[in-house]
Amino acid sequence: MGRQIGFLSLIAIAAAAFCCTGCSSKQKPIEFGVPIYPGAVTEVDSFATRLSPADRARLVKAVMYTTDDAPDKVISFYKERLKGKTEVFESSRRHIPEAVFRTEINGKPQMVMISWNEDTSKTEITIGNITPPQ
Repeated sequence: MGRQIGFLSLIAIAAAAFCCTGCSSKQKPIEFGVPIYPGAVTEVDSFATRLSPADRARLVKAVMYTTDDAPDKVISFYKERLKGKTEVFESSRRHIPEAVFRTEINGKPQMVMISWNEDTSKTEITIGNITPPQ
């Protein structure tokens, strides 16, 4: 229960920590080290695609994917794939599950946020680096 109480606070902190300057389908999953949900897609971002690879790595801190699959199915995928190396914070909004996974891959903190977008009727998967405050 205690984990659910601060879920909205955690989402706000996580969103700020992502510092997403641009999101790009050109970002390779290996750059984050987090598996991409099968069949998930992302929009091409013209800002990020114009960046050099070095600038993209420095500026792009998160990538958002969408899928038609239900949030609980996506959450189960990440629970299995990140098993043993993650903290999971789960909640629900209007009886629809959502989750935040905090993990560390190759010594770098990473976060995966899964939520339902009512406007598009799609599950959103945001994967990104957690940038420590400076």
